[in-house]
Amino acid sequence: MTDTNHFKKILTERRDYLTDKSEDIEDQFEKSGDEPFDGDAGEVRNLDVLDDLDEMAQTEIRAIDAALGRIEDGTYGDCVTCGDPIHSERLELLPHTPFCKDHAM
Repeated sequence: MTDTNHFKKILTERRDYLTDKSEDIEDQFEKSGDEPFDGDAGEVRNLDVLDDLDEMAQTEIRAIDAALGRIEDGTYGDCVTCGDPIHSERLELLPHTPFCKDHAM
């Protein structure tokens, strides 16, 4: 049986961390919008990287939200494809995964 309280704590802490980082990125975008664009290609690349990081954070937040939903409905730790238990080692490495190793993409 999966210790859902343990994983709920891990998932919630990770979600809080990602939300804070995403807000920092949004602040950076707002700040860069206040400054006149001087054609600095490095600045454009930095903004592209920040945008990519924010997108990755948002994707992980959605996966965490789904995992927290599975905790609430009692299905956390079971593969959403086959229903078999996900090994605890896999959940420790990737606590928001909905798949066992056989069904991971």
